[in-house]
Amino acid sequence: MSKHYKYNADLENVLSNYNKERMGFFKLLYTVGKTNKKIASLVIITIVAQALLVSIIPILTNIVIQQALFDNQLEQNAGKDYGQVWYVWIIIMTLVVILLSSIVFFKDWLFSIITSRLEVKFKIAILRKLFEQDISYYSDKKIGEIMTKVLYDTSNVSNEISGLLNSLIQAPMVLILGTVSLFIISPHLATAALVTVYSMVLILVFVVKNYRKNHLQLRNIMSSINGITADKINSIRLIKSSGTREYENKEIEKIYEPYLKQYKPVALKGAALSTILIASDVIVAMVVVIVAVLISRQDSDSFAKLVPITAGLTALTRPLWQVSGIIPAISRASASAEKIYGVMKAKPLFLEHEHDGIIISEDIKTIELKNIVFSYPEQPSKTILQNMNITFKKGKSYAFVGETGAGKTTISKLLLRFYEPTSGEILVNGHNLNKLNLPVYLQRVGYVEQEPQIIFGNVFENVKYGAFDKTDSQVIRACKKAKLHDLISNMPDGYNTILGERGFILSGGQKQRLIIARMFLKDPEILVMDEATSALDNIVEKEIQVSLNELMVNKTTVVIAHRLSTIKHVDEIIVLGANGAGIVQRGTFDNLKKIEGHFKRLYEAGMME
Repeated sequence: MSKHYKYNADLENVLSNYNKERMGFFKLLYTVGKTNKKIASLVIITIVAQALLVSIIPILTNIVIQQALFDNQLEQNAGKDYGQVWYVWIIIMTLVVILLSSIVFFKDWLFSIITSRLEVKFKIAILRKLFEQDISYYSDKKIGEIMTKVLYDTSNVSNEISGLLNSLIQAPMVLILGTVSLFIISPHLATAALVTVYSMVLILVFVVKNYRKNHLQLRNIMSSINGITADKINSIRLIKSSGTREYENKEIEKIYEPYLKQYKPVALKGAALSTILIASDVIVAMVVVIVAVLISRQDSDSFAKLVPITAGLTALTRPLWQVSGIIPAISRASASAEKIYGVMKAKPLFLEHEHDGIIISEDIKTIELKNIVFSYPEQPSKTILQNMNITFKKGKSYAFVGETGAGKTTISKLLLRFYEPTSGEILVNGHNLNKLNLPVYLQRVGYVEQEPQIIFGNVFENVKYGAFDKTDSQVIRACKKAKLHDLISNMPDGYNTILGERGFILSGGQKQRLIIARMFLKDPEILVMDEATSALDNIVEKEIQVSLNELMVNKTTVVIAHRLSTIKHVDEIIVLGANGAGIVQRGTFDNLKKIEGHFKRLYEAGMME
């Protein structure tokens, strides 16, 4: 990553502390400038220079007109040419315009660079924060809503910051300096014009009242809609297989109704803004002309001053437009910023200790679940595991069985530290898992779950995930062990074939075999398999089981499964009772099926295939 797009920790800290400090959007502007001092200084200089030059032009225009009138009158009175001094002022004006144009070009180029850098920094900050969150953070959130925050809100905030930085500095300066220049030209005309202009500003402030609140409500609705839309796209196979296209067509229309309803007041106020601004140009011009006519008897130069006054008013009405844009822009940016802050302020339930955790250098000989009690954070009143004690020894295989909801998959989540135990300890070689360097620990763990996680990429990239240093030839050998090589060889681009979103082109069984190939490549010490062969047909399952048995040799293996083929030959079966009863039976398959108890009832009822 280039230095221009280097992640900025200060920016994340500011975003994270938003709610604690009740920081406003202007605080965010200040922080962005503080973390980019050189660029911010350059931006301020160009904005100030532009404001000064814009304010000077009306004065130069007045000088040119007055000098031209004076030169003409002098020639008429004297009867000879004294030289045209006003030409010199024309040259000076031309040079000022060239300088102004150059500054505007440089400033706009600089803002484009700033916008792109800010967008990247915001996206990196929010993605890092999302990666930091524990699994429970995602339990009640829609992917579409999260994507809106990552993609739309970060872009919106960065774009608005650059625009607002320009408007907030330049508009007040032009208004102040422009006002001074108008009074230098003609105090009477300036007073009439400015009273009218600032009256329009007050009307604008009244019109855009609650604009920010409207935009925030609109953003909330759109985030929800994006979440539903992403869910619909992810469920496309269900929709196509259920014949519910017409139903979904009607549903998608319904979900947009609140958005259209909420957009009405936003559109109304936006139209009012445009109307006021267009009318203000005409009204101000009319007022100036009327005043010029009224004072022409006392000030014969009043008509001559109409041109520079008009130029000055043009310079003033532009920041008036900017002021009108500032309010909705702050509303949009604040709405998006609050969405980002909502992510940034979230704290994970536990730390991964990726920098200061314990690293176990020797082989992992034991993993002990000691007095484990567990309830999911989302349902703290419901106990899933109660006072569980078990030790997994190196090279041994274990299988958990039980009815749905007994906590089998929860065991795998605890071993992967997706969650922390409510009470009790998980000890790895005697060290508490919550003190270990989690990324290093997970490098020694392999996980095959019910829903295979396929990234958007080719076969090489998918199989190498988590073992990035492996070679292509090692990937091919792993795929052969998983009985996947022939399928891949027949794909259009072989191992370079793009598998689509979440492995869209693969069947359920093919996805599972891809994950198994990933485990063969990673060759972990600890293997956790949650229904690893559940998506495979019986014939393929038997073939894969041979490879899995080879993979399990000398590894600590924890299996969650219903099929006999996956648990029949494990060293120990642990039977979990329903409703948080914990371990109700332990033993080998041959022993348990003979003993009256929970396992035998499951077996005889056909719940163990």
